[in-house]
Amino acid sequence: MDGTNVAREDSAASTHPLAYVRRRHGWSYQDVARVIAEHARALGVPMAARREKVWRWEHWGVVPEADSQRALARALGIPAREVDARPWPRWLPAHGGMPDGLPWTTQGSLTALASVLDDAAADPRGFPIADGQGLLDAIADWDAAGAEDARHRGAAGRERVPAQATAGSYSVDEPVLDWLESGVTGLRQLDDRLGGAAVRHRVDADLRLVGGLLRREVPGPGGRGAERRLLRVAADLAQLGGWAATDSGRHGAAQRHYLTALRLAHSAGDRPLAVAVWGGLALQSVIAERPGDAVAAAEAAVRAAGGAPPPVRALAASRLARAHAAAGAEGACLRAAAEAERQLAAAGADPGPPWLYWLDGAELTAQHGLCLLALGRAAEAAPLLDRALDDLEPSFVRDRSLYCARAAEAHARAGDRDRALALGREAARLSRQCGSPRLAAALDALKACLDRDGSRDRPALT
Repeated sequence: MDGTNVAREDSAASTHPLAYVRRRHGWSYQDVARVIAEHARALGVPMAARREKVWRWEHWGVVPEADSQRALARALGIPAREVDARPWPRWLPAHGGMPDGLPWTTQGSLTALASVLDDAAADPRGFPIADGQGLLDAIADWDAAGAEDARHRGAAGRERVPAQATAGSYSVDEPVLDWLESGVTGLRQLDDRLGGAAVRHRVDADLRLVGGLLRREVPGPGGRGAERRLLRVAADLAQLGGWAATDSGRHGAAQRHYLTALRLAHSAGDRPLAVAVWGGLALQSVIAERPGDAVAAAEAAVRAAGGAPPPVRALAASRLARAHAAAGAEGACLRAAAEAERQLAAAGADPGPPWLYWLDGAELTAQHGLCLLALGRAAEAAPLLDRALDDLEPSFVRDRSLYCARAAEAHARAGDRDRALALGREAARLSRQCGSPRLAAALDALKACLDRDGSRDRPALT
């Protein structure tokens, strides 16, 4: 086969994992050959850069020699042990699942981010990646990475510079970093008003921008401080992407974003943000009706929150309460809910990290009400949800609509049909201002609940 024919191959037609790696990085066959040759030389193995053999790996099922595989793994930030443990091409970070065995380093985080963004245009609902044993494996990886960091703390108890730090500097200056950080806050506020479906594409677009900046290591004024701020922005965006996907009912995408956010938060050294990520995974599992996974993720959030500011610990406890409620563990749920309230009270005037602006007394009251509703205690849930609605920030349109629907359900179950209908109509009115499949599901559940109350009249919520 000559070079002309190779160049004319339509790479989009190939479903080989190597094709996804190439598309993710924007590599041609020649680029892959060049990258492998460069990294082979770094490993002490002279190698010619020939694109024809790369084409054969992808299209003819030819297995690359061991040195080529190790060189490509080095370029992708994948440990050599993964290449030895998983035969070609299973160790490649392919479409439809988070790459396995990535190191807890900046390079590993960026490889995971590239994998998520490569699939962002698709709907990976059919590719669950973190349920059951998969989630337990992710928790074990996280715990192991944290233990490794703990072993390298300084004698005075001060954290070392993380092992994933690089010596590079970045051309991103202070105003750009400020703009990127404020942009995440703006996207969160858009999500509050419009729902996750409206913002998820913008979140992924901003993630691409930040990921590109992180890969562009060039002389500049930033250095390690700029890198860590960029990593924190990327983690914050990936966490928001997980939430937006959850709100949109795209649970496969939500899991991928959350697990990537966890790696990025680790690389940035931002443990409070990792608490939010574990809490997001817990709530996503509650919504996806996987209570066992929800409890496991929420317990990881509580462990990660040790030593964090009280508002962060309140978040972790609140997520644990929701998880236990979904599992039907009433005592554990109520204890966690009480702990959340205690931690928020201990916070006083401390608002916690900027991304936690939404966690206040009204939100905790709403979460407590949702726990009681899940436990079948509708008569106790209804006044709590009513009180939360009275105190909730008016700009939180999506949450106000959702809590109206859930309060209506609580009142319907408690026998107050008139109050339920009034709240249901308000929820339906607000729902027209935002796009949230999760909200639509809550309204459908309310209609079904009202239908079951024995009335012969079908309820009208519009």
